[in-house]
Amino acid sequence: MLERELKLYVPTAQHAAVNQLMALIKNQPPQRLAAHYFDTAERDLARQQVALRLRLEGDQWVQTLKLRAQDELSVIELNHPRPEPILDLNLYQGTVAETVFTTLNTPLETRYQTEVLRTTAVLNHQGSDIEIAWDIGHIQAKNHTLPISEVEFELKSGNMEAIFQLGAQWLAELPLIIELRSKSERGDALYENTSADSPPLNGAAAALAIAGQPYRLGQAPAVSTIALGPLYHQSSQRFLTQIIRNAAFLAGVDEIQASESLQADYLTLMRVGMRRLRSCRQLFKPWLRKSEKKHAKLLLKHYRKFGHWRDKDMLWFELQPKIIAAGLPAAQKLAPPKRAKRSPRVLAARPAFQLLLLDNLKCLVLGQGLKKNATQLENNARLRQRLEQSWTSIQALCTQFETLDPVDRHNLRNQIKRLRYNLEALGYDETTKLYVFLAKAQDHLGGLCDAYVAQDWYTDQAATTKQKQFALDWLQQKINKHEIKCKKTLDSLRAQRLILCH
Repeated sequence: MLERELKLYVPTAQHAAVNQLMALIKNQPPQRLAAHYFDTAERDLARQQVALRLRLEGDQWVQTLKLRAQDELSVIELNHPRPEPILDLNLYQGTVAETVFTTLNTPLETRYQTEVLRTTAVLNHQGSDIEIAWDIGHIQAKNHTLPISEVEFELKSGNMEAIFQLGAQWLAELPLIIELRSKSERGDALYENTSADSPPLNGAAAALAIAGQPYRLGQAPAVSTIALGPLYHQSSQRFLTQIIRNAAFLAGVDEIQASESLQADYLTLMRVGMRRLRSCRQLFKPWLRKSEKKHAKLLLKHYRKFGHWRDKDMLWFELQPKIIAAGLPAAQKLAPPKRAKRSPRVLAARPAFQLLLLDNLKCLVLGQGLKKNATQLENNARLRQRLEQSWTSIQALCTQFETLDPVDRHNLRNQIKRLRYNLEALGYDETTKLYVFLAKAQDHLGGLCDAYVAQDWYTDQAATTKQKQFALDWLQQKINKHEIKCKKTLDSLRAQRLILCH
């Protein structure tokens, strides 16, 4: 059975409002659900994005297996009533899940538990039946407890578009946050990132334990042939996932109280996801629908708003401490950027941004990003040609590096980033020399461009003339070193070959 649902995190301040909404539409009494989740000590199931649980639903035990399906909102769910809380893996013989268990090398064990009070309502929206589930409870792993506070919209019958329409109505009315992590993903993270010997973690402390690092993308699946439709929607969803997951952390999902430096990390990786998605859309631009072009334009506006804060974070958390340590005069007169009402955390949590993310997600999940003629075979060759033209332009700029001004060097970095992210969309092997040197060139040019940003800041904002001169001299030395590294890396990059799949 294919289960498709949208999940929204409900901040504590919005509990009363959600209770009121559910009171207007609920048609079933609340139900207590208690579940035990199983995996091996090596996380064999979690690594395959599989969740196995036994849950007490009223007086009935139910064994449930969930396997990742085609997108972040879809799972294949297999349910079996059980007379007692004992697993029966024989139930999966002859099913799509059979190989999941035949390859296990160690026994299954209970890893974490959940307890939830669920209030449900089934309503018809635009001709589709949707179950709304309002869950309040907690996840228990070892001696640590993570609260659960979310509303789920599950499609029972009809069109998936109705889920997004209803979710958008809730997001427009309440400041909620899109949550892509399942309960099993959070439970697994709580188990893996905490110690049984440490003092119990609860609430925001437990949330921070499983969100101590921003969300990063792994290696994309390899692509054997270029086919525009699947390639665009699958790669764009991956990039959007990086945006949404880091946006949730930045917005304070689970009441996370992250330090400003960790918020800066969330912000950086969220913007990397935005850049990846933007690069993907630029590559596929000739075939984008008007709605997708509009999404790209609106997301770019937010990218630039968040970029203002990213530059401040780079200056304060990366360069500023180094300059101060080097002996910056009157360092005590400098203060970190103020994170007032329009801080990146506030911007990420705003309904306008969350609604934009949801609308992007809707078009990609429903496969509505490209024009109908995008599937014509001749377009595959045209896509290859666009990639090759990008590579030729980069090679030409690499030869001119020493004569480029800071603006053109920044443009070169953007072109390198764009090609690198485009190759990620193709599942390009990240161990190849071309990809490695693209990443290295992006990093080295990034250090150079950050130094240019810092130069401009100290030119205008230094507290004293002496402080300004010290900072500019120190930065110029850094720029000189970055230029040497960039020249060497770009020479190596220019010598590589671009090899594309057929």
